[in-house]
Amino acid sequence: MQVQKAALRLLKLSPSVRVVTVCDRNGKVVYSAHSRRVRNLLSKKESMSSLRLATQAWKVRKSFARKLGQCKYVVAEYGRVKRITMPAGKNHLFYITASTAYDHNKVIRTARSFR
Repeated sequence: MQVQKAALRLLKLSPSVRVVTVCDRNGKVVYSAHSRRVRNLLSKKESMSSLRLATQAWKVRKSFARKLGQCKYVVAEYGRVKRITMPAGKNHLFYITASTAYDHNKVIRTARSFR
């Protein structure tokens, strides 16, 4: 499965990459994997809520694309993690978390190579 290979490759980039999830544009999880080195900071319910909010925000960004251009990625940095959301092909999104010290550009460059 192509999606699974892409997600696992992103997860193996660095021990700093915590979770890689691929979902459709409505937030339905297609594949998800997390590093064994980390513990989840959010409950499953909280994680799903965060994912839904990220996909909704992506839809809003898409509505501005005609005027601003297509959104390439979004990085949200919190006190404990960075969250990267970006396209995974035409119909899916990558939802990736990493440590705050990690250079998120490495994840972005690698994820773009899957197109």
